[in-house]
Amino acid sequence: MSLAATELSEVYFDDDLAHYRLAGYDAHDERTEDDFAFFCSNSDVLHPLVTHHTPDGRQSFFVLADHAATYHPRPGTASLIVLHVTRDIAAKTFQIVDDRLPLLSFAQRWLIDRGCPVEAVRMSADHPFTKPADALTVKLEECLLTSPSQRYEVLDHYTDDHMVFTATTLVCDHDPSSRHQPFRIFHEITSLESHTHTLREGAWADLDAASQWLIDRDGPLPTPRTRIPQAGTAPPATAARASISRRPSGQSPPFPGHRR
Repeated sequence: MSLAATELSEVYFDDDLAHYRLAGYDAHDERTEDDFAFFCSNSDVLHPLVTHHTPDGRQSFFVLADHAATYHPRPGTASLIVLHVTRDIAAKTFQIVDDRLPLLSFAQRWLIDRGCPVEAVRMSADHPFTKPADALTVKLEECLLTSPSQRYEVLDHYTDDHMVFTATTLVCDHDPSSRHQPFRIFHEITSLESHTHTLREGAWADLDAASQWLIDRDGPLPTPRTRIPQAGTAPPATAARASISRRPSGQSPPFPGHRR
């Protein structure tokens, strides 16, 4: 049973309902109500990086930076939250789907896979997020953003903001050109002094070797054999959902250390 609109307005601030364009809407079910409570109760630490509303009012897409992710009980929690809001205009109800991802390009890709236009996920030149530090970072981010939806399967990730601000993502690259080195690590380092970030990619033939590098961090990332496509040459993105999986609970990920 959905929560009555009058009760919804009593639970949440008008600004929160207006921001997500949910004033006058009921939560579709109790789970939706519980999930949405997180976004309203943490509105002071969730900074919008990407916001898009469809012209028909049925969908909204967000990428939010969680400034309180450091204090999450799970070490290594990603600081970017993606949110997809769908509305039943006739019934005046809404549902949400959300996730946490470590890199902005993966967050943007998540929105695209759910129907958000590619151009709508791109941030303006004056956005508050850090800027790419070099041309290679720009090329890698463009490759991730414009890749077909099923290409990169996220296996695990770890964000460290203790001493050096880094985000490390382990993926399986399903593109045929990467069949000899399908396991990739995308490693991002952020410089707070220059307000820039540097992204690099490493490639391995098997998962154990990639995991061992994560444990040892001995030497630079192995350079992939596959060529980075130029912007605009990647196949068009589809509306299919990305295949995103996490390690089974109880199995130790290859990301040692603690976030704080």
